[in-house]
Amino acid sequence: MNAKLLFLQIEIFFGRLQEGKYDHPVALAMALESLANMAWDEVDTVYPNL
Repeated sequence: MNAKLLFLQIEIFFGRLQEGKYDHPVALAMALESLANMAWDEVDTVYPNL
């Protein structure tokens, strides 16, 4: 995944959040966990020696 795709995923998440798609705390937590995992994968790609 590249940074542009990650930012697109964040924008999609934010749009869904504003639309009220995450009406259950578990759904919100799952979406946030997915974004966090994608962000950490990107960090590992950019900084492989951390």
